Amino acid sequence: MEKAEERTTERTSSRWIDLTRPLCEGIPVYPGDPLFQARPFAEHATDGFRGTRWAFGSHTGTHLDAPFHYFVDGETLDSFPVDFFVGDAAILDLRSTVGVDSARFAAPRSVGRPVLIEPSDLEPFEPIFDAVPFVFLRVGWAERFGRVDFYNAFPSLTPETADWLADFPKLRILGLETPSLVAFPTDDSNGSASISDASAADRVRSFDPEFLPDAFPASPSFAPPEPKFSAENGADESSVGADADAEPGAPLDEAEFCADAECHRILLGRRPPILLLEGLVALERLPSFAPPSEPGERVEFDAAKAFETTVFPLLIERSDGCPARVAARLRAGTEPDKS
Repeated sequence: MEKAEERTTERTSSRWIDLTRPLCEGIPVYPGDPLFQARPFAEHATDGFRGTRWAFGSHTGTHLDAPFHYFVDGETLDSFPVDFFVGDAAILDLRSTVGVDSARFAAPRSVGRPVLIEPSDLEPFEPIFDAVPFVFLRVGWAERFGRVDFYNAFPSLTPETADWLADFPKLRILGLETPSLVAFPTDDSNGSASISDASAADRVRSFDPEFLPDAFPASPSFAPPEPKFSAENGADESSVGADADAEPGAPLDEAEFCADAECHRILLGRRPPILLLEGLVALERLPSFAPPSEPGERVEFDAAKAFETTVFPLLIERSDGCPARVAARLRAGTEPDKS
């Protein structure tokens, strides 16, 4: 993955910082998700032009989660106006409190116990949550991409923290370096080996088998069912059999109940929803808000540390999630971090 990371640096200009992990064949994906595939359907030598067929899951790489990801009647990404995906953002640098540089992370952790991000860890930053619509949490996890513990040992939200976040009406997008909200730990949670050069089979063995397919065949062509509309009233009949008395936002019955699902439902189910942006990179290139030096102190909002951000997913109808191109523009007089 080194060349991909080098390209990330090359895409950074003096004013714009790219926060997107590039998609390429071999990119690790969430256990159980389809592998990213790229296959030519036309070649320069034989057809006079190049055309490529891509196949990938809706939650691959740097991506957005929409309410439809967890709610049968939730909003899809294509239903949001364009300006929803543009706004001021701020980064909270949590590496020293709950991230990879914290004592909580360094301490021996029993299997099943990733570092938990509690409301008390975020409470000092209340002024930031009140000030900007996009808040990104930096825990130092993007740098661990390619390790066997990337998907099962990351600092995780608790449902109580999700409830706390849902109380901020200005918050529109919560951004994370991690691949999801809550980790599913395994016996390999403390592993340090790289999977960047491993075969698909070797990568599979490093993940919890509960979340893996039996094999990695070539992805079949994807043909989602077309919504069926009544000619008489235009009603969507694709949900025939659903509980007609279900409350708006009712989750799919077959969804497994767990902390990750609960956190997603709390944030995506808020009205208006908080979209979840997972898999961010290069947050170290931007200014951030550090934790207070003394307990009980609050971190005051400083507009000079905020930056304009665009989070544009592909425009795909009825999308439950989608890879997104994320970029941040520094304010005049602010230079990107070269470290």
